[in-house]
Amino acid sequence: MKKKIKVLSISFIAIISLVACSSIKTNTEAYKGNKLTIAVVGAKPKINEGESIINFKNISLEDINHIDSKSYDAVIISKNYLSQAANKKYRSTYLKSSIPFFFTESKASVLPFVDNSLTYEQYADRVNDKQDYITGLLGASNNQYKTWQYGYNIMNNKIDRTNVKHIYSQVFKTIEKVKKEKRS
Repeated sequence: MKKKIKVLSISFIAIISLVACSSIKTNTEAYKGNKLTIAVVGAKPKINEGESIINFKNISLEDINHIDSKSYDAVIISKNYLSQAANKKYRSTYLKSSIPFFFTESKASVLPFVDNSLTYEQYADRVNDKQDYITGLLGASNNQYKTWQYGYNIMNNKIDRTNVKHIYSQVFKTIEKVKKEKRS
C-alpha cells in the first residue's frame, strides 16, 4: 500500500510540474558561466556553448556507480540508455550522489531512476512525458531528491522539437547553481 501511495504521489507531482512548465517562457540565452565538466553516457549533445566552457567526457553506463564527483559537475544519460539506467543497481548512486544526473527524452520523468517498482517502459507508458526534453535529479538524504524539468519550446500552441540547444544551456545554468550551493 505504501508503494502505491508513493508512486501515485510521485506521478501527481510530475503531472503538476508538466502543467506548470508548459506555461513558462523558455530562456534561450546561452550559458556564459564557469567551465563545466560533464560525463555523458551516449552521444555528446550538440550545444550552443563551445568546448572552452563545456567539457564533455564520454563514460559507460557501468561507470555510473563509480563516478568521481570531484572530476565531474554532472552526468547526462542519453535516450538510448534510459531503460538500462533505470536498473536498480544504479538507484543508490542517483539518490546519494553530490552531482546531478540528467536524463534526455525520458518519457517516464525521473520515476524509474528513484523507484524500481516498475520498469522504465512501464513508467513511460503511465507518465508518457512528451513535453520535457530533459529531466534532472539530485539526491539529498533519506531517499529525498530534487528534480528539474526542461521542456521544449511552445510556438503557436505547438511543441517545437527542432532546436534543443537552448535546453542544454538551461541545464548548464542549473549545474553551475548546484556547484555554487555545494560550496556555500
